Parts: sequence; structure tokens; C-alpha cells
Amino acid sequence: MKFILLQWVKHYTKEIAKALEITIFGALIISCVVWIKYKPAYEVEILGEKLGYIENKENLESEYKNYIEDISGNVAFREKTAIPEYELKLINRDKQTKEEEILLALEATVKTTYRTYAVTVDGVKQASVATQEEAKNIVETLKSDIDADRIGFNIGIIEEYTDNLQLQSAQEASDVLNTFKVAKITAYNEAQETKRKTAQEEAKKKVISTKTVQSVGTIAGINLAKPVSGSITSRYGSRSSIRSGSHTGLDIATSSGTPITPIAPGTVTCAQRKGSYGNLVIVNHGNGIESYYAHCSVIYATVGQQVDCHTVISAVGSTGNSTGPHLHLEIRQNGTPLNPEDYLY
Repeated sequence: MKFILLQWVKHYTKEIAKALEITIFGALIISCVVWIKYKPAYEVEILGEKLGYIENKENLESEYKNYIEDISGNVAFREKTAIPEYELKLINRDKQTKEEEILLALEATVKTTYRTYAVTVDGVKQASVATQEEAKNIVETLKSDIDADRIGFNIGIIEEYTDNLQLQSAQEASDVLNTFKVAKITAYNEAQETKRKTAQEEAKKKVISTKTVQSVGTIAGINLAKPVSGSITSRYGSRSSIRSGSHTGLDIATSSGTPITPIAPGTVTCAQRKGSYGNLVIVNHGNGIESYYAHCSVIYATVGQQVDCHTVISAVGSTGNSTGPHLHLEIRQNGTPLNPEDYLY
């Protein structure tokens, strides 16, 4: 009986061993077939979208992390908006994986915030550049040849953070800002010119109500009045220690800016700067009589203007060949200088 049992065990042991061999051999064959035809890969999914397959999850995660931590250039910081999911699968060996495309897709889900430097005019951003140094150079260049405070060119720099990187080159930014600079200068000059013209017009129309025009002399039938009141500092025909030649007029010293009126009604024939006379006004009174008003600080009259003894034609100054504020007055008859003291002072 024992012999029969032993034989039975041996028989079935051999059968089991044989079956195991067949199973292992079959498994090996199947494994080889699978290995030859298929390969393991991770299917990547983010925000519910399947992006494709990759072979190495660790490499992808490492590159994804490096991208998020990269704050070079104008990047201020980056943050994830979604977490990728991975599922290991067997795919056909000839199926291409998409590491680069999937990495780009993951990067596209990252929110990037950029740091830029905006140049402002009157607090409003007009241009953005990459670096603070570029912004400073632009501002310094634009301010270099003007008095920015005087003309109201309020230009500054602010640091800004944005998720939409739109930069200009330093030259492009300078061109944009220079347009504002020119506009500010133009507006300032126009305002100053308007003020000047307004002052001139007011001076031209001004009537010296406190002054009673009295005839203090006549020449060629024309009644004459004093153009200013003051002290005579140099008489007609006198010589100066530092000048040569005869003095063809009369110097009346008074404070700078004192209004000057003509000695008689007439027509303005000259209103400009003229050599040693400085700012000069000449009035033709008719009958060959002309009067000269020199060294003026400002000229209000214009050529061709009709004036009378109440019209402010200029103001006392010290332009041209002058040592102090005074009116150099000349009276000429047919081009020949006459002594003003004989008729006025």
C-alpha cells in the first residue's frame, strides 16, 4: 500500500512540475511578446484633459518644477493653477510619447507674474521698459536740457506687476515720452507768449491817467511833452571818459520799467534792437521831426502803429551800450540831432 501511494505522489509531482514548467515557459513567451510589442508609459491628465503619454514621470516633474522656480528676466514669480495626474499604462511600442508638448501644456497652466518699470507723465503710465536702469536713463535724458519743474513736465518711474508682458525698447520708450516733452514745452512757451502779448497789449492801450500831458515846448509847429521824469545824467554834446565822440541825445535816469510815452503824436517807424542803442523805438512826428527812445528794457510799440502822448511805447532799461537804467532821448530834424534840453528839459 505504501508503495502504491509513493508511486502516486511521484507521478503527480512530475505532472505538477511539468505543468509549472509549461506555465512559466508560456508566461515567459507571453512576456517576451508583450515586451516586444508594448512599453510602459504614463498618461498625463490636467484639468480633465488627457495630454498624452510620457516615458519618465520624474524627468517631467523635475523640468516642470524648474520652470515654476525660474524667475529670471522680468519674471517676478510663478504659481501652479492645476496639478497634473499620472496613470501608468502599456502602450504600443511604436507609439510616440510627447514629453516636450506635454511640458509646454503644463507650463501653459502656470500663472506668471512679471515685474516691469513704467515711466509716467503726470502720474499716468506712458511706456514700460525691462529694467529700472533703463527707466532712470530715459528720465535723466529727457530732463537734461529743460527745467522740468518750471514747465510742468512731471515725469517719474513706478514698479509694476502684470501678467501681460508688453515691453518697449529704451529707444521706443524715449520716442513716446519725447512727444509729451515737446507738447509740454510747446504749451509752456505758448502760455508765456500769451502772457507777454497780453502785457504788451495792455501797455499799448494804457493811458497814464495820473499824468497830465502838458506842452513844454514846440518844434516845427509840434507841441512836445516829456516822455519820462527823472534826473539828467548826461547832456547833449557831452563826452564820456570811456566813450569818444559827441553825445547826440539826453540821458534821463529813472527806475527800470518806467513807462515811456512819445514826446508828440506820430507813427512808429522802428521797434527793434539796434546796436549800441539796445532796444530802440523811433517815432516820426511829421515836418521832418523824429524822436529816438533807446536802451529800453522792453518794447511795446510796433512798426506802423499810430501813437500819441498817452501811448506807452516802451519801458526804461539798460540794454545796449549802457551803464544803468535810463532813457536816451534824441530829437532829430531832417536827420540832424537837436538838443532835447532846448525844447523839453
